[in-house]
Amino acid sequence: MDWKKLYDNVDQWAADHRQEFIDDISEVCRIRSVSIMNKQDPEKPFGAACRQMLDKALEMSSRYGFETRNYDNFCGSAVYGSNPDNDSIGIFSHMDIVPEGEGWTHDPFDPILSEDGKYLFARGTADNKSCGIMAMYAMRYLKEHDIKLKNNVMLVFGMNEEIGMNDIPEFLAREKCPKFSLVPDAKYPITYAEKGITKSVLKSPKMTGNLKDMWSGLAVNAGSPIAWAVLEGVSREDAEKALKKFEKTTVEAVDGGVKITVEKDENKVIRDPIGTWTATARLCKVLAGSGLLTGNGQEVLNWMAEISDDYRGEKIGISCNDEPNGPLRCSFNMIRMEEGRICFYPDIRYPSLADQNKVLSGIKAAWAASPMELESFSNLDPFYISLDNPFAQKLIEVARDALEQPDIEPLKDGGTYARRLPNAVPYGATVPGRVRLFGFAKGGAHQADEYCDIPNLLLNMRVYVRALIELDQML
Repeated sequence: MDWKKLYDNVDQWAADHRQEFIDDISEVCRIRSVSIMNKQDPEKPFGAACRQMLDKALEMSSRYGFETRNYDNFCGSAVYGSNPDNDSIGIFSHMDIVPEGEGWTHDPFDPILSEDGKYLFARGTADNKSCGIMAMYAMRYLKEHDIKLKNNVMLVFGMNEEIGMNDIPEFLAREKCPKFSLVPDAKYPITYAEKGITKSVLKSPKMTGNLKDMWSGLAVNAGSPIAWAVLEGVSREDAEKALKKFEKTTVEAVDGGVKITVEKDENKVIRDPIGTWTATARLCKVLAGSGLLTGNGQEVLNWMAEISDDYRGEKIGISCNDEPNGPLRCSFNMIRMEEGRICFYPDIRYPSLADQNKVLSGIKAAWAASPMELESFSNLDPFYISLDNPFAQKLIEVARDALEQPDIEPLKDGGTYARRLPNAVPYGATVPGRVRLFGFAKGGAHQADEYCDIPNLLLNMRVYVRALIELDQML
């Protein structure tokens, strides 16, 4: 096939459908589809908003002439093709989001296009709704140009990626697994390794002293710019005197006590806070070092302060730096107070080829030795595909050629559906060289003022159209 001619044709088609594309992304980004575990309700197992999101995605797919399938409201798919054995190439995009958080300059669920038409701002634009719409448009191109493939193309709309990927086992229990799948939730040319992910829920004993409330983190995997705690029976004057040695810390009087608010340090590298304090770390250290705590709160906060900046797991004995994507990384983003108990949610990511049993047993041993109780523990296995794999090699070739970036190198980080699927790889949709309008402070996934890059998404269509054709020939 003349790939240059294909690129030109796809580019022209994408340009002709540009406004429609923007409108469709905007439509799905108006839905606040934060996933929750609600399996007791079969009509909305991941909450009412995710059910609304699923219905919208399937309605849009049907509007463009695709067969749609609803897997008992856990997720759904749009299918192009009529393979008699239901053999398919999969594309897995998640339509759930993390909470919006604070710091937006506009309504996060009222999408706004920049004056130059290049950037669309809203929660979910970068992660991951625009990528699902992009994949749908690549399928539309195949369909509208009558490009028939041996295998179906199945675009799966996930609804639980951000809080555990519990939708994928439900999908696999109800649908024939695609022969090979692409996950547009990473960066080109390909991601060949993702760290394993453990999530823990630790709960303190019921507080016996003056710590009455505590908050940090937008989600387990999303930090916040601030964190705060409420202490009862403490005056503003006494609190300010005790806390004057701490930076980025403010005190305000509230009914019966004080509210202490701290700010994070701005990370130089957003995924590696070494040398800086997150809001969680600062709050724990401020409280532990304040001299204001009474009752059993001091013991618990001393321990939390000790580990909350242990980004490499050295203090709890699990540090490792195995290839290809070490080192291990600990994130302590989220704290909540429930029924008088501190709830702490560590998120630990370990290298793809690390000794998994050693890491997991080390984490559990550390929690057992803490002053908190382990309420739940989950693990998502790491992902790895050899760069010698012929599918990986072909996809790298396609991305480099279609993007006209022959020197882009494979990546080795992230956390996508690929780890829960057989024969899958993270593939785009971020184009190397993406403009960061605000540096690393905001604008990205899980951040305030999140945005997607419209020209790059349109460029994605040529990558995905060719990749689907090439994969179909290989399968």
